[in-house]
Amino acid sequence: MIDIKIDFDDASIKALASGLSLHALERATKRAVRKTALWTRTHLLRELKDGGIRRKMIVHRVRIYDKQWREGSDGGPAVKIWFGISALNADELGKPIKTARGYRVKSWHFEAAFTPSKNSRFNGKLYQRTSKARLPIKRAKVEVDLMANTAFSRVSGLIPGRLQTLMQQELNYELHKLSGRAR
Repeated sequence: MIDIKIDFDDASIKALASGLSLHALERATKRAVRKTALWTRTHLLRELKDGGIRRKMIVHRVRIYDKQWREGSDGGPAVKIWFGISALNADELGKPIKTARGYRVKSWHFEAAFTPSKNSRFNGKLYQRTSKARLPIKRAKVEVDLMANTAFSRVSGLIPGRLQTLMQQELNYELHKLSGRAR
């Protein structure tokens, strides 16, 4: 699990926040944290796309939980981003192509893999034997946990800067709302 905690010691943020009520400051903070989570999800999916996995294959695996799940004295606006890392069926990532040693799907190779041809229900699906015997067999899978951890580590370094930028934008927005009401 990657845990990122950020303290806003920036003078510009303190100056913007000084003119706001506590309620307006909470609204701005919640919006900034939520937008940062959405930004993180987008960049995580982009990183995985560069690894050869289409966005539509994994977008349903990324979930954002936007609730107060932290407790204690350091609790505050928090967002939890969850990514399901169970293996993907290889034949769903692309069309299996026969090679001399088995099958290939995009850049992944599966030795001794096969596609059953007797039953039309299994057409296009890629299977592998689990032993030297004829049975049992299993679907050929692509593990995504290593790719996901690498993508999270790349994106996590950018999160503090993005959150700070969004926090300034949201505080500016709240200040402009106040100045609009004062007129």
